[in-house]
Amino acid sequence: MSKGRKVERSEIRVLIWLGAMLLLVLSSCTGLRKLPEDAYLYTGSSIHLEKEEDVEDKRNVERELSRVLRPAPNSQLIFSRPALWMYQHAGEPTGRGVRHWMKNRLGEEPVLFEEAYVDRHLRLMYNRLYNMGYFDALIAHQQDSTRRTVSLDYQVSLKRPYRFGTLYPADEDTQLAREVNDGLVNSLVVEGEPYSLETLRRERQRIERALKKKGYFYFHADHLLFRADSAAGDRRVDLYATIKPDIPDAARRAYRIGNIYMHADYMAGGSNLAAMQDTLELDEGIYFTDDAGHFDPQVIRRSVFFNNDSLYNVNDHDRSLNHLMSLGTFRFVNIRFRPRQEADKDLLDVRVLLTPIERRSISAELRGVTKSNNFAGPGFNTTLTNRNLFRGAEQLDLSLNGAYEVLVGRQRSASSSELGIDATLSFPRFLLPAGWKTAPEVLSPKTRITLGANRMSRTDAFALTTMHARFGYTWNTDLATQLQVYPLVFNLYRLGDVDEGMEDILLGGTLLREGLFEQFIIGGQYAYVYNSRLKSGNRHDWYVHLNLDLSGNIAYLLMDQVFGASKEEDGGYGFFDQSFAQYAKADGDFRHYWQVGEGSRLVSRLFLGAGLPYGNSEMMPYVKQYVTGGSNSIRAFHPRSVGPGRYVPDEELEGTYNIYQTGDLKLEANLEYRFDITSLFKGALFVDAGNIWRVRDDENVPGGRFSASTFYEEIALGAGLGLRIDASFFVLRFDFAIPLADPAVDTDSFFDPVRLHDSRWRRDHIVFNLGIGYPF
Repeated sequence: MSKGRKVERSEIRVLIWLGAMLLLVLSSCTGLRKLPEDAYLYTGSSIHLEKEEDVEDKRNVERELSRVLRPAPNSQLIFSRPALWMYQHAGEPTGRGVRHWMKNRLGEEPVLFEEAYVDRHLRLMYNRLYNMGYFDALIAHQQDSTRRTVSLDYQVSLKRPYRFGTLYPADEDTQLAREVNDGLVNSLVVEGEPYSLETLRRERQRIERALKKKGYFYFHADHLLFRADSAAGDRRVDLYATIKPDIPDAARRAYRIGNIYMHADYMAGGSNLAAMQDTLELDEGIYFTDDAGHFDPQVIRRSVFFNNDSLYNVNDHDRSLNHLMSLGTFRFVNIRFRPRQEADKDLLDVRVLLTPIERRSISAELRGVTKSNNFAGPGFNTTLTNRNLFRGAEQLDLSLNGAYEVLVGRQRSASSSELGIDATLSFPRFLLPAGWKTAPEVLSPKTRITLGANRMSRTDAFALTTMHARFGYTWNTDLATQLQVYPLVFNLYRLGDVDEGMEDILLGGTLLREGLFEQFIIGGQYAYVYNSRLKSGNRHDWYVHLNLDLSGNIAYLLMDQVFGASKEEDGGYGFFDQSFAQYAKADGDFRHYWQVGEGSRLVSRLFLGAGLPYGNSEMMPYVKQYVTGGSNSIRAFHPRSVGPGRYVPDEELEGTYNIYQTGDLKLEANLEYRFDITSLFKGALFVDAGNIWRVRDDENVPGGRFSASTFYEEIALGAGLGLRIDASFFVLRFDFAIPLADPAVDTDSFFDPVRLHDSRWRRDHIVFNLGIGYPF
């Protein structure tokens, strides 16, 4: 006992000494010693709100004011400034060596205090407060100085913000004014809401777009004003919509589409449009030129949504640009308009200028691969592309890919090799039965046909050969939303060589006979993807990915009810002595990105998944089952080492590729706080939780079945910190995590004891994860 206590105390002394040394090193990296004489380092500004009355959304006011406090001070770690220290000690590098990289990539130039900061801050803060409805705010400031640093403290006194009063329509008897007033019916300006210049700006942009849907091509948001009047009292602001009197005459006119010219071989800065030959009139007023004869005119026409004599509509403009770019065969797409008058009509002639990209190309890519199962190694991908196979912008991709990976961060050794070939043919439209039409709101429609084969071999498990094919459709409903419908999906799995340690499990057990590996998958897959980050960046962004995977239902119905087929030896229907899988699987990946402040973000993720075998299958195909743990999952646990439920592997399976640690249900949640250390280095603090379960009892997996009354007691929990090297085009991630709750460990409480002072505990429980890219 006493010896154990001595070991712990000695380790504590070592930690204390290491901490003291770290503090000593940090104290020497403040960056103050090499400042110019009579210069002061600016260490930032603080804002304190003094409210005479209740102020709504105090945090938003503080955040908006903080945004104008520029420049930002040098980054700080505890009480040191390592980036400033590196900049100063790099000197004046003459080449592009280590010192150049240290100064320009890792270092930060000192931010020195200037008296002009105060005047600029005050002017910008008053302006920002006025824009938010605080017309009578007062700001006082105080300068806090030390021997070599200066900081600023601003005290902001606020009263209740002014609110929107009545919005009056434009007082002008013109067609334009009537259209503006019609648009004000659904105004963003709501009586009683706090006054906001940003709301008025968005309202002007909304009116502009509404008018551009009705032919007003030359109307701009700046042509509309909202005159404010606060004389009504009770801290309310009445608004009067006003069209500027001096706007161009063209902005008051609604234009119709005139002639449409489509040039499929336009070279920017090259040939004159007038010199183009072989103009083809597709319809009255619709012309097509393609001197090289590379494109089917109807393919281009289907992607241009303007029609003769129809009012100009900005939606048609946007959809045309979107469709033409999504064809993937043009380097540049430009649409120009030229006004003209004809028979008292205001017309816009349309010229669609298309610059083709090279028809054929070949690309080769070498990459570093890291997977959630902690396998890492080099990989390659070679793709041969034809972007206009049948003159209709059809794209054919022939790909050869492979990888060789080794297991890292584990006590056992293993390697994995993979080789695959794929062929994908994409059509820039829906291939539908005759008479079926595409809804007009569909963007970037695609029909995809894919064929491929893959062979994966793991030295600690088995080899698996896969052949796959699928046919389906993808399209967008807007910039952030994509739908995928694959009504025909076929997969065939064949088990190859089996590791000696797994022969009894796979070849001698029931798993193979029940079709865990060697199965047909015949069904459909459907997906919905929403990613608000594809739009302009917001403080709150969402990512949602929903999947539905169905297999064997139609095949089972035909076999059982129509053909009356006999079953295979394993008790199920199939083809060529092999059963097909029948199951339903659905899962959802939900993510929220919250921009907490400048250079910091809180990211949360929730994953829910469930798969149910039935009819022709006793269990889900192995490749369709869920696993958890690893660098993109619960990082405090090694890949495939959690669950299902409270399952504890037998001793002979520990440290091996455990085929039993899969589940039909999955629940996983992650919370990660990301922050900037420097422009290159990022930090993270995270918590991960979750588990997998089976829907049925399995004698090989005791404790693995899901129970609604106890599942919350079987949640695995881990926490940790990470360092990321973010070079924009490449992110290298180092995550360290420890388990806080392990469902496989039988303890009196939910949480497991954490003994960071114990070297043996640290060796057994601290998990290192190496990854490329962010985990989610």
